[in-house]
Amino acid sequence: MEASGLGLCDASMPREAATAFEKWAAEKVRHPALPKLAASFQLRRSDSLGVHAVAKSAIATGQVIIAEDALIRLPSPRMASRSILQRYGELEGFLTPAICVDWKSTSQEAREACLTLFYAHPEMERRSCSDSMHSRACEDLLKTSPELRSLGWSSAQLLRFLHIVDLNIHKDDERPANDEFTGIFVLGSKFSHSCEPNSSWNFNQEGHLEYRAIRPIHPGDVLTFSYVGNGMNLITSCLERRRRLAQLCFLCRCARCEGPDLGRTLRCPRCSSQRCEPIYEDQDESRLSAAFARSAAVVDASRWRCGACGAVVAAAELPLEAEEELASLVPRHMQGPPRMAAEDAECLWQLREKAAAVLGEGHWTWFLATFAWLQKCLVRLKTETVVPFGEADLHAASAAAEKWLQNRATMCVEQRLCALFLAARLALHYGEGVRKWGYDPANPLGGELEATWRLEVLGWELHEDATSGPPEPGPSQEQLRELCRRLPDGPAFAGLWQPVA
Repeated sequence: MEASGLGLCDASMPREAATAFEKWAAEKVRHPALPKLAASFQLRRSDSLGVHAVAKSAIATGQVIIAEDALIRLPSPRMASRSILQRYGELEGFLTPAICVDWKSTSQEAREACLTLFYAHPEMERRSCSDSMHSRACEDLLKTSPELRSLGWSSAQLLRFLHIVDLNIHKDDERPANDEFTGIFVLGSKFSHSCEPNSSWNFNQEGHLEYRAIRPIHPGDVLTFSYVGNGMNLITSCLERRRRLAQLCFLCRCARCEGPDLGRTLRCPRCSSQRCEPIYEDQDESRLSAAFARSAAVVDASRWRCGACGAVVAAAELPLEAEEELASLVPRHMQGPPRMAAEDAECLWQLREKAAAVLGEGHWTWFLATFAWLQKCLVRLKTETVVPFGEADLHAASAAAEKWLQNRATMCVEQRLCALFLAARLALHYGEGVRKWGYDPANPLGGELEATWRLEVLGWELHEDATSGPPEPGPSQEQLRELCRRLPDGPAFAGLWQPVA
């Protein structure tokens, strides 16, 4: 039995909340029309996920799931407001959203919806209310800002608003021109996190939040995106990802994090196979609400098990110090500027060799060093007359990187597309097809992961013996406009550890 007339919410949702969600959907959803949205999209409530969105019908790769206007916009604060915020030191970033909003044009209904329809971590909120530093700052803001005082909110309500924004904001950190579109969105906030998401979002030309499917979505699937962007930072260990997400008071329990940590296999000290995996203990999510050093609350595995010989070994027997060093150095050299490509490439090759020898080729640092080395080599091919590597080296590295992704991060679509485009650029430079680079030109990602539509929009064609694509440095303005209209992210695949274009 549905909890509301249109079926936007199922019976797990309290009727009052279901009515409110339908009201705001009718006001804020721009695409598709509400009856069509309700046929493909539904809000449900569960103890594990809270209020979350699921697919009611199949959604094809590239299809717009929803386009929505903001309930409340949160642009950069005005200069006068920024001077007020500077007095709060380390709390400035947390308090800023209270000053950003044009409260005079925000209705009381929207303010009430903000406080009731969005999630705030209950333990974090409780701690902040009892924390005199946060409470005093909110009280002081209310005293110094007539606009905030006119809302009629108590300091506790203002604090709740700030926690809600902290966990629900949609902000495009990669494109400054989109800063004015930053805000909180009633339905967009109900997409859950996954480290192998099925959708991604951007702001379209009208400033609406637009979610698209990045792989086929089936009826009953939870609609997900990555809370930490679409960059190569998702190709790390479960431990690294959980520590990053801990800053949001959030413990990831997606299928990739709950299953074997395939990107963190090490050499077994007993049999030397590369199949030793961490045995993570149950994590105490309540510890994540401690105000600072939340990442320290995510505990590493104390025991590891070998998938080859079955031995269980203590963490002290494994080269975890070398792992920590490589986890720091590889991203650092990956993000170096193009002028440092030659130096970074040499370092990355050495780090790749070290990762293979000490950790094994199953470890994410080995993959990332391989991928980043290929990036730097592409830059060098464009800028240097003589290079110290051969075509066969590039073929082998590209094919190995794709095999790693296929086996250990199969459903990380954006990252696999990023590796595919890198291979396509290299193949274009050498006048070849992509098969030598590890890809089937007819179905580059394999299975049901559709890459053709993305290739076509970017102007790429993959053939058995040739690759064609746009001239450097990149897509035409017309293609970029088409990307803004159709794609979740565009050619750079924005996010942390963004690849060199």
